[in-house]
Amino acid sequence: MPETAFTSSRPTIKIDGEQRDDLQQALLAMQVNLPLHGCAHAELQLSNWGRPEGGQDPDFTLNDIALGAGVEIEMGSDTPQHLFSGEITAIEESYGEGAPNIALLLQDKLHRLARSRHNRSFEDQSPDDLVQAIAGEAGLQADVALSGISATWHQLNESDLAFLLRIGNRFDIAVRLDGNTLRAKVEEADPNPVELSAQDSALKVRLIADLNHQPLSSQANGYNLASAEAVDFTADAMTPAPTGTGAAATLGNLSWPGPEIVPQPFPGTSSEAEAYAKAAFKRQAKRFIQGEIVCQGEASLKPGREIELDGVSPRLKGRYQIVHCVHRFDNNSGFETHLKVNKGGWQS
Repeated sequence: MPETAFTSSRPTIKIDGEQRDDLQQALLAMQVNLPLHGCAHAELQLSNWGRPEGGQDPDFTLNDIALGAGVEIEMGSDTPQHLFSGEITAIEESYGEGAPNIALLLQDKLHRLARSRHNRSFEDQSPDDLVQAIAGEAGLQADVALSGISATWHQLNESDLAFLLRIGNRFDIAVRLDGNTLRAKVEEADPNPVELSAQDSALKVRLIADLNHQPLSSQANGYNLASAEAVDFTADAMTPAPTGTGAAATLGNLSWPGPEIVPQPFPGTSSEAEAYAKAAFKRQAKRFIQGEIVCQGEASLKPGREIELDGVSPRLKGRYQIVHCVHRFDNNSGFETHLKVNKGGWQS
C-alpha cells in the first residue's frame, strides 16, 4: 500500500553517537544530498555564538566539534527516521553577517574509497568479485548483483570509488552506500511507494517527456581476441518493460530515425556486447519522462524508492523512481524534500 507523505519537525543531530540538543537549537539550515549513484553528502549551517554551558560570558560554542567526527541526522521525535550518516570532512567558519556561523561539511563513508588510488588489474574475475574485494578492503559489507561476466578489469591510476562507479556505469547499475553496506545491484520495485499529489503534498512539480537523446536501439560492437571474431549485440527494449508507451515506441510511431552505436566500453566477448548494449539502451529509455518535485518534508524518501504521483494530467500520472533526493531544512521554510524522478513510459 502506498504511504502518505507527512511533514516532520527539526532535525536531530548526533556526533559520534551522542545526541546534541545544542546543535538542534543552533541549526540554521541543513541540506542532505542523496544521489542514486555515488557518495552522499550533507551540510549543516549552525550558529557558533552563545553562552556555553556553565559559562558566564558569550563565547564560541562549537569548538569541540572536530574533523573526522561521525555525524548522524534524523527527523521526527516519536519515531525518528534516519536521513544521513557520515563523517565531517570540512569545517567552515564565517563572520560579518551577524553572529559567527559554522558550517559542517559531511560525506558518507564512500569518501574513504575516493582517497585510495591504485594501478592494478582483476584477472579472470566478475564485477561482483571485484566489488566484494574492494568493499572488503574498506571494511564494508557488500550487497552485489552487478554481473557474473568473467574478464580482466583494469584500474589505472583511479581511486577505488571512481573505479567502482565506472564499472557500475557499464552495466547501468548504481553504486552507493546503504548503511554500512556497499550496494551494487538492480533497483527493486518499491512495495510501498509514497503518494504525492500536485494538488496537495507536492508543492511544485515539473515534468517533461523528452525524445532528445532517446535511441530506437543501442548497438555494441567489439572483437574477441581469443576467437578472432567480431562480436556485437543490438538492444531495443527495456527489461522490465515500462508502463505505457516508451520512447522507442514513440520514435517508431513517428518514423523518426535513431539507432545508436555505443562506442565505449569496448566489448571483448558476446556476453559483454549484450550486457553493454542493454545497459546503454536502458540508461536512456528509463529517463523518457523526467521530473523535479518539491514536497513537504518526507524523511523516508531516498534514491531507489518510488512515488505514486497524482494531480497531474492522466498521461503523466503514475509511478516514478527517485534518482536524486535532497532534504532541506531552514528556520523560514521548515523541512522540504526536493526530488528528481523519472520513468520510462506514458499514457500517450
